Amino acid sequence: MSRKLSRRDFLKIAAASAGGTAAALVGVPLIWREQAVFEPNNSFWAEVQPSPNPSLQEDLKVDVAVIGGGYTGLSAAYHLAKMNPNLVIAVLEARRVGDGGSGRNGGMILPQTSPETMQVDYDDETHQWTYDLTVKSMKALQRLVAESGESCDLNLDGYLYAIYRKEDLPYYQSYVARAQRLGIPLEFLSRKETMDSLGTDRYFGAVYDPNGGSLHPMKWLRILKHAAESLGVRIYEFSPVMEIEEGTPFLLRVGETPFRVEAKDIVLATNAYTSKLGYFKNEALAVHTQLAATEPLSDGQLDAMGWKSRLPFYDSRYFLYHLVLTADRRIVIGGGDAEYFFNNGLEFKGDMQAAGEALHRELVTLYPALEGISFDYLWDGVLSVTFDEFEAVGVTGRNKNIYYALAYNGHGVNLSFLFGQVIAYLHDHRRHGWEYTSYYNYPLRKMPSEPLRWLGAQIFLQYYHWLDS
Repeated sequence: MSRKLSRRDFLKIAAASAGGTAAALVGVPLIWREQAVFEPNNSFWAEVQPSPNPSLQEDLKVDVAVIGGGYTGLSAAYHLAKMNPNLVIAVLEARRVGDGGSGRNGGMILPQTSPETMQVDYDDETHQWTYDLTVKSMKALQRLVAESGESCDLNLDGYLYAIYRKEDLPYYQSYVARAQRLGIPLEFLSRKETMDSLGTDRYFGAVYDPNGGSLHPMKWLRILKHAAESLGVRIYEFSPVMEIEEGTPFLLRVGETPFRVEAKDIVLATNAYTSKLGYFKNEALAVHTQLAATEPLSDGQLDAMGWKSRLPFYDSRYFLYHLVLTADRRIVIGGGDAEYFFNNGLEFKGDMQAAGEALHRELVTLYPALEGISFDYLWDGVLSVTFDEFEAVGVTGRNKNIYYALAYNGHGVNLSFLFGQVIAYLHDHRRHGWEYTSYYNYPLRKMPSEPLRWLGAQIFLQYYHWLDS
């Protein structure tokens, strides 16, 4: 029994539909200059954002310049320095570390890639291999947290994938049986077991994965930043890269002054912001989704909810919802919609109040006992999504010295740490294991330029809404 069509299928439908309007748009310019807009991080997690480092104030010569100070950049810098202590490494962050998606996500940490989540996308061997590598990455992350002596509220007791449609049950039962034959320790939960675990009757069943869980995104980023700096990595904040001149070495112009940074190699670690540097302009979309955090819950509210397992979960809808219970007993809820703004826009131009109301309705529908609950925080997050829904990591450029990782499609907390390690192995010309998967250095499909890209995105997003309704 086949699963519902994937996002990749709908993106292809949307692109084809948009392409059909091309004849009507002859003479309309297809490329506009993208604007790099950096909105402040007003998430719940931002309360513990680390104090910023000074900006770059001099010209530099380095072995590796890492552009972007989020999870990917800090992970790449940490693993590069750990593998080769003699490297001179600088991280250049346009604003503050954690201002982007790394400090605005929902706090779930998950195994697998997006294409391989709850389905075998390529073959059994690839499915098992990607699962094992991503679980191994979470264990390495857990060790680094333990070594740091700091806490990031990391909990790896597992998570639930909640099944929203009754007609999908046979597929997921079949998939779990196949995964178990591969040695992947999933469990299928009946509707009653799901209700007992989550305390809501909204779902018809669930898949339990013992590998995965939750953490505090900004506390984890603090640990990663300190770990990189302890190995000699220089981190410069408020230091935007304004221009990249490819050559041997690269020449980066940083800041308004600007200062010059010469680098033998560079790492593109800017995820949804990458196209603003002139790379992957037509391979990835910057997609907006909103999240909220409630006020802290009382003992009575938690008991009334019946969320006995306290496991984080997300559901099987196209516009899925995800929920995490924080260490201070707030519920962080996100998802339910996604918006794409013209020309890969990074500025949120939607209705934040309406987004908050939609999140509140969903929360109260799941848990009627929370009718009077209010949100203390409401914020926007930006995801990077590819045409194929594939995450991207590899090396490119004329001299094969532009390393990159981006487009996590919602799986960024774990994959960014893993892909930072992959970059370090690639740089040191060592085998990691990820290159044995079908996703290494995957040639991302190109999407049409604007305005066709915007039109295609709107088509597939509206189609998702129709399917979920």
